[in-house]
Amino acid sequence: MNETPAKVVKKRIRKPRGRGLRARTGCLTCRTRHRKCDETKPRCGQCTLADRECVYATPDSQSQSTGSSASSAARIHNIVSPTLCPPQVNGQHHDHGRKPSHAPVAPTLDYNATAGPSLETHNIVDPELAALYPGTRPQPAVSDIFPAPSLGYGQSPETLTPDASTDHATTRWLDLLATDAAQAGNGFSLESHHTLSSAYEVSPPAPLLSSQHPERYAWQEDRDLELSAREAALFRTFTERIASWLDLFDPHKPFSNYATRLATRNLGLMKAILALSARYSTLTTPISNAIADTSTATESTPIDPNEAIQFYYETLHYVSTALQYNTYKHSEELLATAIVISTYEMLDASNHNSNWQRHLKGVFWIQRSQDVNGSSGGLRQAVWWAWLRQDVWAAFRERRRCFSFWGPVVDYADLPPDDLALRAVYLLSQAVNYCAESRLPRPDTKNGNSEVDTDAEVTRWRSERGAELMDMLECWRSFASNVCKALPTENRRSVHGWTPIWVHPPAFAVAMQVYSFAKILVCLHRPVTSGFAEFRKIQKTLDDSIATICGIAMELTDPGCQIISAQCLFGAGLCVQDEAKQETIVSFIRACETRTGWPMATMLEDLRMEWRKAA
Repeated sequence: MNETPAKVVKKRIRKPRGRGLRARTGCLTCRTRHRKCDETKPRCGQCTLADRECVYATPDSQSQSTGSSASSAARIHNIVSPTLCPPQVNGQHHDHGRKPSHAPVAPTLDYNATAGPSLETHNIVDPELAALYPGTRPQPAVSDIFPAPSLGYGQSPETLTPDASTDHATTRWLDLLATDAAQAGNGFSLESHHTLSSAYEVSPPAPLLSSQHPERYAWQEDRDLELSAREAALFRTFTERIASWLDLFDPHKPFSNYATRLATRNLGLMKAILALSARYSTLTTPISNAIADTSTATESTPIDPNEAIQFYYETLHYVSTALQYNTYKHSEELLATAIVISTYEMLDASNHNSNWQRHLKGVFWIQRSQDVNGSSGGLRQAVWWAWLRQDVWAAFRERRRCFSFWGPVVDYADLPPDDLALRAVYLLSQAVNYCAESRLPRPDTKNGNSEVDTDAEVTRWRSERGAELMDMLECWRSFASNVCKALPTENRRSVHGWTPIWVHPPAFAVAMQVYSFAKILVCLHRPVTSGFAEFRKIQKTLDDSIATICGIAMELTDPGCQIISAQCLFGAGLCVQDEAKQETIVSFIRACETRTGWPMATMLEDLRMEWRKAA
């Protein structure tokens, strides 16, 4: 029997992804969401259907992105291979040369690059952030970024050009501050970003003096600023006392040792420091004020309640003028000024009279625009961690997610002790995010709406996510057990069964409190799915965490640790029902207030309110 010859099928050759498989002319919104775009302008069909903002790349950004495919592939190779990740060295990238070059940063995933991976994440993006950075992706799930040491998350270079994004972010932050300052009264007005009285004008450009001298930019002074006796006293208060709050966990002390030197040649940073110190002086208790003062000039000079406001307004005026220089927009001085101002507003927030929480987002915009994150090195890195500690507390109180999208890239085994202690703050931010997630994250359906969650699905997801976070915390504890070890102490007096715990250096003691606070948050929000046995296990975890936080508080006297220690005590207090234990925690928080001078009456008032709710 004759066989019919087999039909020859020509194999279709598939185009490689980097050579024309994907169109690069669609809107940025569809490209970010991995949707086919019909390229209708001004608003494509997908964005019209889902009622989303439709943003198209400018010709400059398109040409820039086209030439980035090869470099994107190289970046991704470095990310995937843990052996190629550079070690995280804290404090080694100070910009002493005064050049505006960006400090080295952790590798970042390029979500829009043709050769890049597609990482589907389903958390909701802040609408304001999405409008500012159309290519921004939500923060990935915990399992996607930890404990593997090879992933980092940042802004795609295709979203906006660096200069444009920096202009937008910094101007928007300044507008937030100026608008709120104008609404607060006191006659403040930011008339123009470029027209001010001569008292606030920046110096003209200065040439290089020699090859051995760094370049001085137009917004820098050619000699150290002259301060009055009162201003010098305030400056010293910041250097010797307030900076320790910002330098927590960093052995190089970049704020007290480096940012203060920058301030002697930058009027804006100096005014911000004086504003913070003056506000601190007006709010401290008499006991703590006597401890804090290092100069008889401060004690003998009457405190003017409007002094801090005047310095604050002068800071905004200076920044509005200096923003005309691109070098200032990318400078360490601007970043330091932003976090000092944020600390000023956090101090005001202790009395419920500040827009600090909203302004934290503005500082986040500036950092994102400059690609500053937790591994940028030097002062830039210190600014980011100081900001994260503030945002973690604000997010916890507001029951929202933290603004940060960054995740660490260095494994625990490769971290020096100080960075290992610092990593506890990142874990606390993940616990705060978990508390704010009230529903199951899902990808959008074709019609742009989210699917409806069932109670069983939400319970299962929260249980799994909670277990994952607890595993992360215990992984950190296994590596930190030797660093954060309790040392012998002469204090043997236990209170309510809480044994005094002395850990040295003090930053490592705070790291243990932060770790325990994170465990408390996860336990309080993790569903109990297996009956009474699991409930007892959770209760034991809570009791152990409370004992750790309170035991360390008995021995922790370092002024720079008191603010975050008091926040951890607040978290421990949420789980205490016995009235005697509650009053002991109140006494611990008041001791923190006395040691640091930071007003904590509002924190105590809110804690008592939580106790009344549970009564």
